[in-house]
Amino acid sequence: MRLRELNIGCVGGGTGLPSLIGGLKGNPWLRLSAVVTMFDSGGSSGQLRDELGVLPPGDVLKCALALARNEREARSVLLSRLPMLEQHDRLAGHTGGNLLLSMMETYSGDFLAAVDGLRGLLGCRGRVFPVTVELASICAEYADGTVTRGEVEVDAGQARGHEVRRIWLEPQVSIHPVVAEAIRAFDAVIIGPGSFFTSLMPTLLVGGVKESLAAVKGPIILVANLL
Repeated sequence: MRLRELNIGCVGGGTGLPSLIGGLKGNPWLRLSAVVTMFDSGGSSGQLRDELGVLPPGDVLKCALALARNEREARSVLLSRLPMLEQHDRLAGHTGGNLLLSMMETYSGDFLAAVDGLRGLLGCRGRVFPVTVELASICAEYADGTVTRGEVEVDAGQARGHEVRRIWLEPQVSIHPVVAEAIRAFDAVIIGPGSFFTSLMPTLLVGGVKESLAAVKGPIILVANLL
C-alpha cells in the first residue's frame, strides 16, 4: 500500500483554530492549511482596522505562528505588545506581529501577498488563507428584535444570554479566487473549534465558501464546542 501526504484545510478563527493546527502539525502525513475568519473588531486588530483601514491581522497572525518552524521564539517576539513610550502613544498595546502584517499589507496593497510574505519569514510548513480580503462586519439580530454590529458586540450580547435569531455580514463579501481554488483541492476539511456565531458561521457566510466546500471530495469534519 502506498501512503501519501493528506492536504487538510482547517477553517475558523479565534483561539480554536491555532490550537487545532498546533495539535495536528506534528503528524508527518498531514499538510495543513488554515482558512481564517477576517471579521475581528476588538483589541489591537480592531483598532488597526478602524484607524488604518487594513484587514484585521490578529487571527491570521496566530495561525501563521502555529505553523512556524520556530514557534516558541516567533511567538515571544511577534505577540509581545509595545509599551507606552509617551502619553497617548497610538502604538502602545499593539503586538509586533499585528503591526508587521498591517505594514506589509499597506506597502504591498495586497493582504494575501502580505500573509505569504509573513509565512516565508516564519518558515511556515503550511499556507494561511484569509477567507476574504474585503472588509465587512458581523451583524446579529436577537430574539427581542435588537440588532448589534461587530464581533465583540455579538459575543457580548450572547454572553448576556440574548438568543441569536439571525446573523449576517455587512456588506456581503466574497471569497478570494485563490482561496476558493485551495479549498476545492483539500482532501478533507476540519471546521472549528471556535465560537459558533463569531468564528465559524461568519466564515461560512462569505460568498462562494459553501460552493467551494461542496466541491471537496473528502470528509467535512465539524469540531463542536461542548457549550
